[in-house]
Amino acid sequence: MRLLPQLKIAQKLPLALVGSALVVSAGVGIASYFIGLGTVQEQRDQSMQAALNTASVMVSDYYHSAEVDLRLFVQRSDTVAAMKGLTRALDELRMGLKDRAAPQLQAAYGTESPNPEDRASVDSVGIKGATYDAPHKRFHPGFRTLMQERDYSDVLLISAAGDVVYSVAKNPDFVSNVVSDAASASGGLGRAFAAAKDLPPGAAAFVDFTNYGPTGTVESFIAMPVHEGEEFTGVMVLSISPVAVSTQIEGLSGLGGTGEVVVVGQDGLLRSDSSHTEAADVLVTSLTSDVITRAFEGESVEGISTDYRGDTMVVRAKPVAVGDTVWAVVAVQPEQEAYAAVVEMRNMTLIVGGVLLAIAAVVGMLFARSLTKPISRLTSTMEALAEGDLDVEVRGAQRQDEIGAMARAVEVFRENGIRIAQMTEAEAAQVLRTQAERAAMMQDLQRAFGVVVDAAIAGDFSRRVETEFPDPELNSLARSVNELVDTVDRGITETGQVLSALADTDLTQRMHGDFHGAFAKLKADTNAVAEKLTEVVGQLKETSRTLKSATGEILSGANDLSERTTKQAATIEETSATMEQLAATVLQNAERAKEASGVAAQVTRTAEDGGQVMHQATEAMERITQSSAKISNIIGLIDDIAFQTNLLALNASVEAARAGDAGKGFAVVAVEVRRLAQSAAQASNEVKVLIEQSATEVNSGSKLVSDAAAKLETMLQAARSSNELMGSIARESGEQASAIDEVNTAVRTMDEMTQHNAALVEEINAAIEQTEAQANELDRVVDIFTTEAAAAETRRPSTEPARQTAVQSLAAGARGLQDKLRTAAKSYLSHGNAAVDKDWNEF
Repeated sequence: MRLLPQLKIAQKLPLALVGSALVVSAGVGIASYFIGLGTVQEQRDQSMQAALNTASVMVSDYYHSAEVDLRLFVQRSDTVAAMKGLTRALDELRMGLKDRAAPQLQAAYGTESPNPEDRASVDSVGIKGATYDAPHKRFHPGFRTLMQERDYSDVLLISAAGDVVYSVAKNPDFVSNVVSDAASASGGLGRAFAAAKDLPPGAAAFVDFTNYGPTGTVESFIAMPVHEGEEFTGVMVLSISPVAVSTQIEGLSGLGGTGEVVVVGQDGLLRSDSSHTEAADVLVTSLTSDVITRAFEGESVEGISTDYRGDTMVVRAKPVAVGDTVWAVVAVQPEQEAYAAVVEMRNMTLIVGGVLLAIAAVVGMLFARSLTKPISRLTSTMEALAEGDLDVEVRGAQRQDEIGAMARAVEVFRENGIRIAQMTEAEAAQVLRTQAERAAMMQDLQRAFGVVVDAAIAGDFSRRVETEFPDPELNSLARSVNELVDTVDRGITETGQVLSALADTDLTQRMHGDFHGAFAKLKADTNAVAEKLTEVVGQLKETSRTLKSATGEILSGANDLSERTTKQAATIEETSATMEQLAATVLQNAERAKEASGVAAQVTRTAEDGGQVMHQATEAMERITQSSAKISNIIGLIDDIAFQTNLLALNASVEAARAGDAGKGFAVVAVEVRRLAQSAAQASNEVKVLIEQSATEVNSGSKLVSDAAAKLETMLQAARSSNELMGSIARESGEQASAIDEVNTAVRTMDEMTQHNAALVEEINAAIEQTEAQANELDRVVDIFTTEAAAAETRRPSTEPARQTAVQSLAAGARGLQDKLRTAAKSYLSHGNAAVDKDWNEF
């Protein structure tokens, strides 16, 4: 303060103007910096929290979908059949090969398979797989499709005894035992089997990521028991790699160029790979912070970590549960990038403030020089006149302000001095007396002027020249000085009031005084700045109201869309489960129809064989008839022979009687021969009767065989027709199962698309909420300014159409977004699969 009285007014006036500008600029800059800092921090917090929410939903949904896949498969009869068939085939192979069974299967489906580089693509290895190859060929394509479509590392079946009876990838753990082998039992697969085998049907067990020895990779496992009725048959296991988890979250945005979201376990090690590092990070890279520890306790806060990627990171974490395991989803962003916007805003504020301050300083200097330079020049002229130099030039008399009046007064002094020099001695004496009087008046004038000038130099423009002089010109000069000080006082006071009001966010103050020249320009510029700032703030308020109204409407529509999308996702998921069951039923019917077709074919072959037998029986009966006829002929011949023998015996008896006693012996022989001939004739007659009866029966049997053959031929034709029908039913059932499988695939695709749409809607909601928060923040920022109500009312008619136009534009944008989503949904329903068409709603 001691220095101020020593400074000239030419120095004080620029200092006062530049100081005022500096105070106003500093106040506005500091306020803007802290407001911007709070806004950037809030926006960063919202972005990180939105990324965390999305990541936690994605990780949880992925493992939930894996559990749903397990539940759908273990409930299918094919899975139970695969478990039992593969277990039985492995047991049979072990009965024959003993300890050589496992190496033979591992080699057949591994190093010696048709495609060792892609073992999952091999369905059959032929005789190398022995009895195991047939069930493997039947069930392998379905499990391979599950692994490839869902991006699993492997799909495994473990029998109740702990044998890994099936693996899609055919890793070294194939055909091992996770119970008897100590290394396998302590590994992730063994722990998954031990945890799942005692669970009730439909319950799943999860094993966290571990270094899995047989494959040399990091894997996690989710397992579920397989039951046939009340009987426990084994466990189905899905192997999930960290790549699948990393893929879910690596595409999240909102964390800058080097920020990311990772998953961290309770041991502080990563469960997902970072996209900003070359080496593998899972179970290798650590990320520790009090924030992560508090996240495991259920809190979601923000903090700093210094041990990740060799940089200081801003960290925000949120817990996510997978089964009984709790992970932390962590959003990290380098501190330098997180605060880059604040630093840039600070630097820009300093640059803009410096430039504006420099401009204000230059303008202040020019304005001050426009006042002080003429005063300094006039002071020099007065000093020269006081020293008797009457030839000095008085400049500035042509000005119309107070300085011009002072210059004209000095010019009067110079002209009087010239006239005094030209007077006589009397006149000189008179002039001397007058001069003495004027000297006294000048001293009074100097004293009066000195008080006012010193006060003005000290920044006090309230002092005035109050002395009355006998000389009208001096009184005019005093009035001019008073007017000059009053003008400067009013100009600086009103300017300070307006700048002070601007610093206090009051935009209603204006300069109302009547000024001329530089002060008039200062008044116009100051009022123009206030008017322009008032107009900008008013437009900001209107824009903020419009933006808030539009974002509210968009948010309401997005919330409705989110609710409908969530309901649609639940409905599609239920439909997918129903289609799975329907596909299993149709496939089972197709298998049964195939078996019935085989039985019908066997019946047909049996009937054909029976027909051939009947034909052979008919031929045999014909041969028997022919043989009977031949026998009848032979019996007739025997009958004739017996008749002739009887006649011969009779003739012999007659001749023996004629011979007398000499022929008695021959007569006895003849009688016996005759008796034998009669017995033969009687026997031949009986045989002939039997033969005739046999022929009658053979003819009847031949007729019955012919009738049976005809009926069997009819049955054979019916069996052939039945076989063709059963074959057609089996083929059509297979086609129906394929079509339902395609429908199931389409429904699953729709489910995934609906889940993606739901996630997209959530992201849109988060973005809209951020926009609404920014609009509220903008309202808070602009509400600190006070504007004239009358000015706001007069501007309202001109801004109201613009506001309505903006609201209509944003509402149309929201409707356009809904139309696009509705069109996308229709495209998924109508073009996803040939089986999904307009009749889907009726179905």
